[in-house]
Formats: sequence, structure tokens, C-alpha cells
Amino acid sequence: MTIIEKFEPDKQKNGFSKKYACLVAAGLFILIVVEIWASNNVVEYGGKLEKLSLLSKRLNTENQLLKNEIASSESLNFVASKSAELGFSPPESIQYIR
Repeated sequence: MTIIEKFEPDKQKNGFSKKYACLVAAGLFILIVVEIWASNNVVEYGGKLEKLSLLSKRLNTENQLLKNEIASSESLNFVASKSAELGFSPPESIQYIR
């Protein structure tokens, strides 16, 4: 009795298989989509930040103008001229009540 074995050489793999190439291509595609999405969001939030910055500067300027207006209307010269304009005069004699 003789045993006959067939000699089949192992197939040599040349580089990556199609499965690995598809996985790498899918991974790169996902990374590209994520990069585009992130860039788009950064630009959008940058625009919003710029608008908020301009609004903040405008509000600070308006606040300073209002503070200046309040300070000028509380000054003694303004109060004296406004009271004279309304007909008030300094008292001639002061009377104290006990």
C-alpha cells in the first residue's frame, strides 16, 4: 500500500488583499468627510464669534456714552441751570422746624 500526497505549494500573498484595501479606502473616506465637517463648523462658529465680538464692542461703547450722559446730568452746574430754568430760586431765609 502506498500513500500518495499531492504537493500543493502555499499561495504567496502579494501585498494587501482586496479586503484590506477596501477597509483603508473606507477609513480614508470617513476621515475626509469628518475633516470637511469640522472645517465647516469652525468657519460657522468663527462667523458667530465675530458677530458677538462686534456686538460686545458696540454695547461697551453705548454703555460708556450712557455713563458720560449720566455724569453730565448729575453735575452741579447742570442741576443749577435746570432748576433755574424751572423757576426754582435759592431760599432767602432758612427756617428750621423743631
